Amino acid sequence: MANPAWKVASDVAEGYVSLNPVVLKKYEKHEVDALLKELEKLTRDTRSQVLPQDDTEASALRSRKLLRLSQANVVLQSWRMRMLK
Repeated sequence: MANPAWKVASDVAEGYVSLNPVVLKKYEKHEVDALLKELEKLTRDTRSQVLPQDDTEASALRSRKLLRLSQANVVLQSWRMRMLK
C-alpha cells in the first residue's frame, strides 16, 4: 500500500488536489510533517529530471508541477505555524 502522504503530494503535483486551510484541518501534526517531507522529496525529484531542450511541452508540464508543489509548500508551512500557536 502506498504512503498516504506520498499520494497526496503526488496529487498536488498533478493538480488534482489543492491544499488550503479547509483541507488541512483534517490532518494532525505528524501527518502535516509527513506531507511536507513528501512535497520536498517530490520537488527534488521533479527538479532533477533532465528534459530534452527542444521539448517545450514537457518543460511546461515540469514548470507547472514545480509551481503547484511550491505553492503547496508555502500553504503547508503557514498552516504548520498556525498549528504551533
